[in-house]
Order: sequence, then structure tokens, then C-alpha cells
Amino acid sequence: MSEFLTDLLPLAGAGGWSAAQLFGFCGTLGGMLWPFFRSRTGMLLVQLVPCLCFALHFAMVGAPTGAALNALAALQVLAALAIGTRPAFRIVYLLILPVIAAVMAVTWAGLPSAFAAAGMALISLARYQTRVALFRGTMLVALPCWFVHNSLVGSVPAMISDLTGIAVNAWMLLRGNGPAPASSTVPPTRIPTPMPPAAGEGKPS
Repeated sequence: MSEFLTDLLPLAGAGGWSAAQLFGFCGTLGGMLWPFFRSRTGMLLVQLVPCLCFALHFAMVGAPTGAALNALAALQVLAALAIGTRPAFRIVYLLILPVIAAVMAVTWAGLPSAFAAAGMALISLARYQTRVALFRGTMLVALPCWFVHNSLVGSVPAMISDLTGIAVNAWMLLRGNGPAPASSTVPPTRIPTPMPPAAGEGKPS
């Protein structure tokens, strides 16, 4: 990672960036934005940006497992989008999961591959959820795995994306799961219905 930063700083000072870093920071932007969306569909659509950008970024920095899994993740996002409207796509989605192990085996590069596969498996579980709270909660477990992978391969853009995703998802979960206002727990006051007059009793004038 220190060597990556050493190469990165002179590029920033000279006003130039490599194609790998440009794709990486485009992925960072998408990774920073998607947690702010409130709907599952919105979050998934924006996740397509980091999936595609980081697939190119990791391929260029020599992280084959991360590149392959991000490309696979883009296809997975498309299948996950259909789950919300077409339950039959659950089968299509689940068929993608064994491919994660195959990709890890073909592109094996030691610990980075193991953490990338673990992160991808957990994110797959998150995208399978149709409830937003479960989606965010599972992502909170998955993103640290990707953070370890990204630190091992020296990808600063991806680490920034992970840290932002962890912080924003935790914040959104805390906001969404806070205690209900006291007024909402108090039962409404019932106004008694006046009794009808007894037989033979006159109405007041």
C-alpha cells in the first residue's frame, strides 16, 4: 500500500492520473453515493457504477479476483433487480452463487482472493434481501471483507468507497431503526358517546 501511495502522490502533484486510478475514483464516487438512496432498487442501480468501474480498475492494478468478481457482480445486480418484481428470478440469482467459488479458484492470488470471495458472497446475500434494513445490515458485514482485499492490493479508491459505505449504511440503519416518537405509542383518546334519553324522559329545550 505504501508503494501505491508513493506512486499516487506524484501523479496528483503533476495533475495527471493513470487510467486505472480514473476508473477507481469513478467507482469510488458510485460507492459513496449508493448508500444514500432509500429504496432497494435505487441502491442496486447505483451499485452498477462501482461494479463496472472497479472491474476495470482491479484488472489494471493486477488484482484478477477483484476484477472478475466485480464483473460478475454487475450481472448479479441485474438479476437482483428482477427479484423484487419477478420471484422466478431468484433461481437465476442463486445460480450465480456457485460461480463465485469457481472464479476464486481460477484467479487465486492468495489472501486477497479469499477476502474478495468472502466479500462477494456476503454482498450476494445482501442483494438477495428485499427488505432495505436487511440489505444494509448484511452489507455492513460484507464491506469490511472487501476493505481487507483492497488494502492488500493497495487500492486507495476502493478503500475510500468501502469506508464510506460502512459509515453511511450504519448511519442510515440507526436513523431508520430509532425509537418511535412517544406520541405514536399513546392510544388515541376516546370521546364517550352520550347516552340516549330514557323512555318517557324529555329532551332538554
